[in-house]
Amino acid sequence: MQNIFICFSFLFPSTQTPINFWQRIDTEQKISFLFPNNVQRLKKKADGMESFIYQTKNNVCVFGVVCTDFSKGRIPLTDEYALQIYEQLRIGSVAMETAILKGEKTIEYDNMLIKEIEYSVMKDVFEMTYFKRFIFRDNMVYQISIGGRTRHTDLINAEREIFFNSVYFKE
Repeated sequence: MQNIFICFSFLFPSTQTPINFWQRIDTEQKISFLFPNNVQRLKKKADGMESFIYQTKNNVCVFGVVCTDFSKGRIPLTDEYALQIYEQLRIGSVAMETAILKGEKTIEYDNMLIKEIEYSVMKDVFEMTYFKRFIFRDNMVYQISIGGRTRHTDLINAEREIFFNSVYFKE
């Protein structure tokens, strides 16, 4: 009976990536995190500010980290201004006609403002659920996101725990 299970387990592999297969991504933007696959790196520039984008996906989830440097911006990234930027980023995240903001919270942390939202959108015929954290630290804004089809919410949450808890900052 055990041999039959082993045979069928190859036909229906687990969709969650085992933690020992995740790889640490160290960036020049002083943030480090785990991704379950090879990273794709992009660089964009808008309004004189550079953004560095790190993204990947697996069978269930898409993962992204966007690092935007505000040190060359016209306005310094103060606590008050960070809240204004957060409001704009939150609104932009749920700007699609089918988007529904499901939750919003503040993560308590020393010397950083961290906000998290959960939202869903319809993409083609599928409902997608996303979790996004906005981290304001020094003159950087980090957007860390994970999402996938809503029917896989349990797997998204399991991988979210690994992904969000793997984030740390280098001095």
